Amino acid sequence: MSREEQIIKIHNYCMEKPCAYESRPFGEQPICYRVGGRIFAQFVTKPDWYKMTLKTNPEAALFYREMFPGKVVRGYHCPPVQQPFWNTIELTDFPEDMLLQMIDEAYAQVVKGLTRKQQNKLPEISGYQFVKTDGEHPDFAILCGKLDRNLDEIVGKKFKREQYSQYNLRDSIHDVILVLKNGAAVACGGYKFYDQETAEMKRVFVDSECRGHGIGTELILRLEADARMNGYRTMLLETGEPLEAAMELYRK
Repeated sequence: MSREEQIIKIHNYCMEKPCAYESRPFGEQPICYRVGGRIFAQFVTKPDWYKMTLKTNPEAALFYREMFPGKVVRGYHCPPVQQPFWNTIELTDFPEDMLLQMIDEAYAQVVKGLTRKQQNKLPEISGYQFVKTDGEHPDFAILCGKLDRNLDEIVGKKFKREQYSQYNLRDSIHDVILVLKNGAAVACGGYKFYDQETAEMKRVFVDSECRGHGIGTELILRLEADARMNGYRTMLLETGEPLEAAMELYRK
């Protein structure tokens, strides 16, 4: 297997974990894989630095370091206080079956550290598909229509929402994540350019029958991760106090 094929296989293996998604909080490298907002794997694919750093625990960390001296060491990307909980693996000529086992353990270790509520929601969230698209997607248009009708019911005309419509034009929202359930779009969210380092989150909506499953929180985590991969450092959100449910979600 070539290096390129191995990179694709490792990437796909991480992404196939329930509710796993990609992020790049430190720049182009390392590629980080998260679940519930937490990193379980960091993957560097550079020819001169082909390594993977994985979440572990002190006992397992020591076991693998002794089993593969020189190939498995303390986490390179971690401050000293975290090094017992991370291992960095030199991937050149490393046994593939052992690496996949260590990825499994890293994912399980992070899931174990999530709250009980988060753990309980993972099976539900894993039944949804998160798809990257743009503001021109017809399903996004339909969900935005539902969002606007929902907002009219909540705040009515009191706040003259029409004056803000110019800031919600779909053709200015170039980054959108749609959430699908059995092929049907049930939630959406996007962000748009605000300035060179700031993106503005827009049009976050979850259909009523899918609320309470953690979809909104998961969607926002993925929007933040995607914005960072596009070079933004800050996410701006503008909303109003009358939208109590939304305010509570964003506060979390």
